[in-house]
Formats: sequence, C-alpha cells, structure tokens
Amino acid sequence: MKRILGRDSIIVEAPASIANLGPGFDILAMAITGLRDRVRIVVEPGGGNVYVASVDPRIPSGKGNVAYAVASRVIEDYGLRDLDIYVLVDKGIPVSAGLGSSGATAAATAYGLSVLLGLGLGRRELLELAGIGEAYVAGKPHYDNVAASLFGGIVIVDPNKLEAYVVKPRKNIWIGVIVPEKRDIDYKTRRARSILPEKISLELHVKQSASLVKLVHALHVGDLSLLGEAISSDYVVEPYRSKLIEYYWDLKKLALSSGALGFNIAGAGPSVFFIHESRPGAISLCKKLVSYLTGHGVKASFYVSTISVHGARILGVWR
Repeated sequence: MKRILGRDSIIVEAPASIANLGPGFDILAMAITGLRDRVRIVVEPGGGNVYVASVDPRIPSGKGNVAYAVASRVIEDYGLRDLDIYVLVDKGIPVSAGLGSSGATAAATAYGLSVLLGLGLGRRELLELAGIGEAYVAGKPHYDNVAASLFGGIVIVDPNKLEAYVVKPRKNIWIGVIVPEKRDIDYKTRRARSILPEKISLELHVKQSASLVKLVHALHVGDLSLLGEAISSDYVVEPYRSKLIEYYWDLKKLALSSGALGFNIAGAGPSVFFIHESRPGAISLCKKLVSYLTGHGVKASFYVSTISVHGARILGVWR
C-alpha cells in the first residue's frame, strides 16, 4: 500500500440500482442510468479519524452516513491510524425509495478508498467493504445493490462465495420507475425486511425457483417477454411488501394492461418499476401511472432509464 504524502483527493460516482427484479431477492439487481451518487474523498496525515459531510442537509452527516461506516472499516482493517479520511457525499439518488441509494454511496466510497489508498481491492473485497454500509441500513449486509453499483449491468450475487456475476442483456431494456411521495418518512429497508416470512413452504420454494431460473434464462437468450413474465412472478416478497405501497396492485394491473412487459417492486420499495420495449412507450406509461396515483391523492414522480453499463467510476484524482 502506498504512503500518503500531503493531501490526496478523488471523486467517484456510482449509479442507482433496482434489486430483486421480482423473484431474485438479495441475489439479483440492475444498475440504471440517470441517477447517481458522487463522493469526494480526501486523505491527509492525521490520527485515524473519519469525517463525513453531506451536501444535502436532509441527509445525515457524520456517523449517521453509510460512508462513515465504510471509511471507518478501512481505517480499522488496514491500521491507518496515521491518516484522516474526509468524505463529502453528494446525493443524486432519492433516499429510502428502493433505488439503492445507500448502496451507491457505499460502493462509491469503497471503490474510491481502494484507489486513493492503493489498496488494490478485488471484487470480493470491494463487495464485502461496501456491504458494511448496507449493514448500517438493513441491520445486516446484503450485496445485490452494492454489486450493481460497483460493477454495473445486471448482477447475480452468490452470497456463499461473495461473488457477483455480471450479465449483459442481449437487447436494450427500457425501465420505468415510479417514485411515490413518502407519507411515512420511516420507510426504511430494515422495516421492509422485517415483514418478510422467515420460512416458506417447499411448494412455494419450487414456484419461486422456477421464476428465478426463467428470469436468468430470459436474460441470456434476450427474450424480453419472458423476462417480463418472470419479473412479474414473485411469490415470496411481493405479497408482503406490496402492503406497504398504496394502490400497488392497481398500478401493476394498469401497467401490464398498458404495454409493460413486467412489473414489480423496486428493491424494498416504495418505488415500483416496469420494463418496456421502447422509450416513448415507457414515458407514456409512466405518465399514466403517475396520473393514476395523483388522481387518488398520492404525489409521485418518475424516471425512465436503461441499464447502466458503468458501475462505480472515477471522475477525477488530485495528488
């Protein structure tokens, strides 16, 4: 590892992500374009301290930020008691919306520190480090969002080996995301996980497994209709988390009857997403779904994205 002399600084960005994709709870996610977090990291000689500031005053600074957990672990694991780490977090991803906001910050911080400090972390080590930030949010680490934000594309996570396999879709996929205005500001990943069943029946396991393998097969052969069918078929998580999202089943029915190929909850929610074969069609459907929510007294916004081929990447380094 290189020694730090003077003042070194790096800016890194990482994209938003949508986890689960229906039946792939904790093992599938996709990075999406248009939304990203940026962190600026500065390292100076010091006493092993970590300082985190958020550009947005609504986002916690200091120990309340996921970047603090990641940077503190680096200090601890690598014995960097003669350095201070400063992190400035610029959020571009809505918080507590199911779009991997905490994962993007954690991924950008982990990747930036690896590069800036010359740690040379491999994929597994980066996943483990970024997962420290997710543990802060969810109570324990999970690696789907951080893997997508680190490596881009659609990722399949093996939690046993702590490895992520990146799939590049054969066809372009347009993604519509509807983000309801949160009436419950305490909608957190930890809560959305707490309502899930601890055990499921063997019959349910088989049905869920069939949806999952169908989804992976559809990605590899480029069958968007089959992909949408698989995304829409979640027998374990969707029945429970949908209860936290107003008019969820109405939105799903409307989307699927109006051209969406697949529809489900974005990560822990409350955002929902669909896939579509065209950008104009995705925009039109987003407007229809937002209009439906508005008509029922729920404010919402939307994004139309594609899959981001880029994961965490460096925007600039100063030494």
